[in-house]
Amino acid sequence: MTIAALAAWAVTAAAGVYLLAAVMAAQRAAGSSRSPAETGTPAGETGPPPGEGIPSGAGTRAGTRTPPPIPRTKVSTPPGEHPLLEFCHPALGITGLACWFAFVATHDRAFAWLAFAVLAVTIAAGLGWLAARARSARQRADGGFGPAVPVRRIVLHGLAAATTCGLAIAAVLAASHG
Repeated sequence: MTIAALAAWAVTAAAGVYLLAAVMAAQRAAGSSRSPAETGTPAGETGPPPGEGIPSGAGTRAGTRTPPPIPRTKVSTPPGEHPLLEFCHPALGITGLACWFAFVATHDRAFAWLAFAVLAVTIAAGLGWLAARARSARQRADGGFGPAVPVRRIVLHGLAAATTCGLAIAAVLAASHG
């Protein structure tokens, strides 16, 4: 059963990579068709030209050299994009897969429980990401949150994740009683 859960986890990861590739391709296609005003970057704003913004004489003070001032940059994400969830969900999935692989290799129940806990957090992060994208889609006037992702890819990843979760629960419980 542990090998079946490992295989299901690998299929889930493959479906996730397939989904992520589709999202990135759609974002690239949508990004190339947008104007700078739609992406949130003011047109022509690339920062000050070299040497501007640094007062003359700055950098020398009584024979010592001081570093130039640090430029201030405002970072913002467009509506519907959630970089923390976009990073956490795959990173947690890979971490859980590594823990499950360690369980399969060592048969140490601690790895099984750790992998199951990481799997639960991964599922929560994935559902949160999905809910946030759906919420931002409802808030936009045009009904979209950027590039459309085929629903079948989301369903495929979700079904693979549900299968993985079920097999992992069964394997963890079997390992705990054995």
